Amino acid sequence: MLMNIRLIPVALIIVAIASFKPLKLQKSAAIADKFLNDVGIANDPDVLFAEDFNGGIKNIIARYTEVKNGEGMSTDKNDVPEGSLSSALKITNRGRVNDGGHLYKQFKKSFDSVVYVRYYVKYPLSSKGYIHHESVWFGGYNPSTAYPSPKAGICDLGDKRISVAYEPANASAMDTYVYWGDMKPGARGQCYGNDMVNAATEESRLKWDKWMCVETMVKMNNPVSAYNGELKVWQDGKEVGHWGPNFPKGYWNIDSWINTPAGAPFKGFRWRTDEALKVNYLWIEFFDDTSPAGTSHHIKFANLVMAKKYIGPIRKS
Repeated sequence: MLMNIRLIPVALIIVAIASFKPLKLQKSAAIADKFLNDVGIANDPDVLFAEDFNGGIKNIIARYTEVKNGEGMSTDKNDVPEGSLSSALKITNRGRVNDGGHLYKQFKKSFDSVVYVRYYVKYPLSSKGYIHHESVWFGGYNPSTAYPSPKAGICDLGDKRISVAYEPANASAMDTYVYWGDMKPGARGQCYGNDMVNAATEESRLKWDKWMCVETMVKMNNPVSAYNGELKVWQDGKEVGHWGPNFPKGYWNIDSWINTPAGAPFKGFRWRTDEALKVNYLWIEFFDDTSPAGTSHHIKFANLVMAKKYIGPIRKS
């Protein structure tokens, strides 16, 4: 009996220690941490799509549903993000001849619930003052389309459209540009993208002539009557902002959400009002319609991954 009494505390200690083992052995939450230099990341079971921009322009273009200004595209293996063993895509415009170019991919199988998109982008200082929309957009159309159809300026399309982007808001900062079911109208009652960051922080600073890692997460609202959708943005692995049901605090100033502890809780995103509207497209966009004649500008993209879980920056070692 005495032996049993002495053994009971030991057994409890063993159980307690065992209960902590999963925490010590827990794998990284970032998909990229499992793949050195992003090599093989496309094979991860949580990855929905990956683009390394290898194989030459002809083969790259063949992977997309709709292409604009393919002749203005090229690849570069020498100027890539640190740790990347892939190529970069360069898209170039010609002032007053074309307004840039894009690669648009329609997914035949739509994605619901949570979607993450991570990519690297390099904004050249020579483009300062000429940027309109230059980033990777993703979202959904209902019905699904084989070409981009943002329907800029139109409000109340919660059954038709979702568009999410994170791009230069001005010469010094990045911000969101989102179209959604309950988006707020701006000037003259028209609906252009809502911006959610509105703070020139170190995390959202636009870094000219440097590769930046951008990642955006969208959690769809379910059921479609609920305001339980979320949006989260990271830049170079650091959180820029996270918006969801009852967080953060702030207020709407026309079509801009202003984050401030003195405000009221953000209601949450009702991204859609029709369950048929899901994430079904990816749009690599370079839209520069202000370059004067005789000049050209460009942008570079690299290491794009779309997944069901957080991806994170490239693992370098």
